[in-house]
Amino acid sequence: MKSFDSFYFTWYNFDSKTLKASFFYSFDHEVDFTETIDFSCPEFTAIKSIDPDIITTLLFPLSLALGISYYKLFPTKNLVIEKGTIDTDQQKFRETFYTQGLGEFFYTNKLSPKDFIHFVSWGEKIAQNLFSSSSQLPMIALGWGKDSLVSIELVKTMNIPFYTSTFGKDYYLHKVVGDKVWAPRLIMQRTMDAKLFDMNQQWYYNGHVPISGIIAFVLVAAAYLYDYRYIIMSNEKSANEGNTFLDGIEINHQRSKSYQFESDFNAYIKKHISPDIEYFSLLRGMYEIKIAKLFAQHRHYFDSFSSCNNNFKIIEKNKTTDHRRCGICPKCAFVYTTLRPFISDEDTQTIFGQELYENSELLPLYKNLLGVDGIKPFECVGTNEEVTYGMYLQYEKILRSDFWKNNLQTSPIMEFFKNDILPKLSQNDLINLEKKLLTTYHEDTHIAKIFQNILPL
Repeated sequence: MKSFDSFYFTWYNFDSKTLKASFFYSFDHEVDFTETIDFSCPEFTAIKSIDPDIITTLLFPLSLALGISYYKLFPTKNLVIEKGTIDTDQQKFRETFYTQGLGEFFYTNKLSPKDFIHFVSWGEKIAQNLFSSSSQLPMIALGWGKDSLVSIELVKTMNIPFYTSTFGKDYYLHKVVGDKVWAPRLIMQRTMDAKLFDMNQQWYYNGHVPISGIIAFVLVAAAYLYDYRYIIMSNEKSANEGNTFLDGIEINHQRSKSYQFESDFNAYIKKHISPDIEYFSLLRGMYEIKIAKLFAQHRHYFDSFSSCNNNFKIIEKNKTTDHRRCGICPKCAFVYTTLRPFISDEDTQTIFGQELYENSELLPLYKNLLGVDGIKPFECVGTNEEVTYGMYLQYEKILRSDFWKNNLQTSPIMEFFKNDILPKLSQNDLINLEKKLLTTYHEDTHIAKIFQNILPL
């Protein structure tokens, strides 16, 4: 593995006819990378008059966000912006975005974040041409998990037009879920440089990047091209909780889904890109277990949604929604725990194909999720308290069923909960957990007022 001294953001360009943007990066001007984003989509018509100065205002910060995927191959201290410059405010935002966004990467690769990430600007200052928008259209970022579907169903109650969007690849699951949503979907295709994957095979560094933060910048650029104003994410209150600490820095797998990122990003775009664009999570004031309770009301998604990062590759290859969950990863275990109390046995089989609590091999994973051993897994999972309360609700549900009550011993996870967790919980603890986790917190969100009244209490 060859070492490098500096990482360079060399430039970017945009073709207003094809709506394709290209971004260029380099290690020491020896290894170069080119990434493209195709903003064109047959179902959508871009604005007729595209201002090149506004495009520059949009693509400059987007290029800095996208570069993190290449930078992590061999993190250097200096990140050099060759064309354009950033002020003190922008530099602070960027260094925080990289340091905390790569927190898990540094942790898993046994690197200290304090040894890296110093932005240097060599170019001339680029004039900021902020754009304004009179549009009232919302764009909802669509995944294939339950959270974005809950956001969609909430917005539907307003009886207003809305679009959805996906970024990266147009996966089969996007199409399956999108077809059930019945809303136009803006598909933005990302093509990463093949050398990135080649270098991963050559033992250069690899690891988690703040993909939600990257998508945030992509959606702001698309807001100008397709004239929408509200960028609706589906990030929950649970995302604010980190996994562990490294060198005094909180390591949070979901940092770019957190309220802190949302707040910082809103401040950034209103000052440097557009004062009119509203970026927020509709679900910010809810814990995952409350979102699961809401999702349980929408059975028409049960046979298509997925929350597993393992089996989507199988689905993509076979073009079928069979085997949507591996049943052994942290996301499968967490979603099962938060959703199981609110769905029937039959629906559990439809969604998961099995009762995960009956798998004794998952006990070490559930100890991590409960916070009694190790750290919270580096996945998009909720808090230890949610797992505890979700198990409690299911335990109570079991006790109300004669069949399950008589066969409790067949569920080793529930047996562990009954014997090792439940005795430590007072009735007051359980009351407080219910109040905390099933409340909607309106005060800690950047939600636009127009959407406030659709949130459940």
